[in-house]
Amino acid sequence: MIEFYGEISMPCKRAVNKRKKRYYAVWLCVLSVIVAGLAVYAGIDGGGKGRDFIVFTVFAVLLALFTAYLFAAPVPRSLEGEKWLFRVQIEGEELLFTQYLTGREIVKKRPLCKVKKVVKTKYGYLLYVPNGSSIVVCQRNLLKKGTFDRLEALFGGKLKEE
Repeated sequence: MIEFYGEISMPCKRAVNKRKKRYYAVWLCVLSVIVAGLAVYAGIDGGGKGRDFIVFTVFAVLLALFTAYLFAAPVPRSLEGEKWLFRVQIEGEELLFTQYLTGREIVKKRPLCKVKKVVKTKYGYLLYVPNGSSIVVCQRNLLKKGTFDRLEALFGGKLKEE
């Protein structure tokens, strides 16, 4: 069994927040390219007396601006006040993730085979699991049971170093 338990540090929170913003920014960039393609098609086609071209172009520009904002946005101040208290347990072929919030707990259980990739950072390990941009944080100094070698052996082919 491998277990991480405790409160995530502020530098680790910043790193995770930045990764999540980049994830959404990439998808918005793809969407803005698609909308820009539709604008080009509407401009070439000429139907609707150019209104379609203008609508698609404005929408593509707005998406591109929001994408740029996500890449450049600073870490929100509210992140400092948030308490990220987690327990991550890896036993057998299952990943059990528990988030402790004020007055309630959120528990997620996933098979280890569903983990898309594992990124080794200077703060610990980030496990990418299905569900949009879900990142399970395994901070180095929060390891309570098990070893890092055992964790790396579990995710051998999926492990990437930053």
